[in-house]
Amino acid sequence: MLAAADAVEASKDELCRLDAAAGDGDHGVTMALAARAVRQGLADSPDATGPDLVTKIAMAMGSVGGASGPIYASGLLAAATKMREQPNAGLLAYAQAAESSIAVLGHAKPGDKTILDALHPAVEALRQGLGLGAAAHAAREGAEASAQMVALVGRASRLGERSRGFADPGATSLAVILESVHAAAARDDQQLPGDEVGLVGG
Repeated sequence: MLAAADAVEASKDELCRLDAAAGDGDHGVTMALAARAVRQGLADSPDATGPDLVTKIAMAMGSVGGASGPIYASGLLAAATKMREQPNAGLLAYAQAAESSIAVLGHAKPGDKTILDALHPAVEALRQGLGLGAAAHAAREGAEASAQMVALVGRASRLGERSRGFADPGATSLAVILESVHAAAARDDQQLPGDEVGLVGG
C-alpha cells in the first residue's frame, strides 16, 4: 500500500493532464491527497491486517471527497465485507465484489470510459486463473484502450466525441496502483489476503 501511495504521487501530473482534457484536471491532486491519507491511516493502525486493513484504506480514500474518493472507498469496502464474510474466498472474489460495487455506484459498465475499463480486465485475468502481474498488465492495457472510447458517464460524457483521444484518468490511476502493488509484493515475496493460489507471481 505504501508503494502504491508513492506511485500515485509520482503520477500526479500525468493524472491531472488526463483529467484536464475532460474537466477541472484535479484527479492527480485528489489521488495524491488520498495517498497521503492512506499513509496516515497505516501509521495510525500499524497492526491492522486483512479486512480491517482494507477498511482503513477505504476510509482514507473516502476522506478526500471528489468523485474518486467515494469510488475507491466503495470498492474497497465491498472487498473488505467479502473478506469478512468469506475469509478464504480468494483475491478474485474480493476483486469481483469491488467491481460490482463500483459499477452500481457509478451506474457504469466496461466501455463507458471509467475506472471499470481497467478494473474489469484485471478481474477477468484473475478469473482466468492468471496472477496479479497479469491482472495489472490487463488493467494497463484497459486504461490505454480507454483513449479510443467515448465517455458515456461522468463529467467527461458532456464532451461526446471530443472525449475520444485521451485515456480515462480513473482507469489510469487504478493501473498505476495495481502495477505498484504487484511490483512491491513480488519484490517482498509476499502474498495478498486470500491469494491461496499464488496470484502474486503470475
